[in-house]
Amino acid sequence: MRVFTWIVRAIAGAAVLMCVIMIGLAPQTVVTHFNHAGLADSFGSGWWLVMLPLLVVVMGEVIIKLARQKRRKLGLLQLPTLTVFEGQCLGVMVSFSVLLWLFMQSEVQGRLVSGMVG
Repeated sequence: MRVFTWIVRAIAGAAVLMCVIMIGLAPQTVVTHFNHAGLADSFGSGWWLVMLPLLVVVMGEVIIKLARQKRRKLGLLQLPTLTVFEGQCLGVMVSFSVLLWLFMQSEVQGRLVSGMVG
């Protein structure tokens, strides 16, 4: 359980670090919403990017709590390896973090706001 907790918190920490770096590089105005056609229809401050890593941190803590409850229910608190559920949770965290990285990187490069903001 300690290894799982460490991995989840490391992923969340990396997301926060990435956010700090990206906020410094992001333009003043970033896209916050896209319409059904894929066009930007809502813009906000670069600080809006803080919400995404906070979501990763909250999601990580919820996942840790769920995994601990599941281990307690199954009597596996002392098991030194990851369970299948924990592996699935790590997959979700990594996938979400990769999507977060791609989103933030596109914001910093300005591809989404070029020509759309006067």
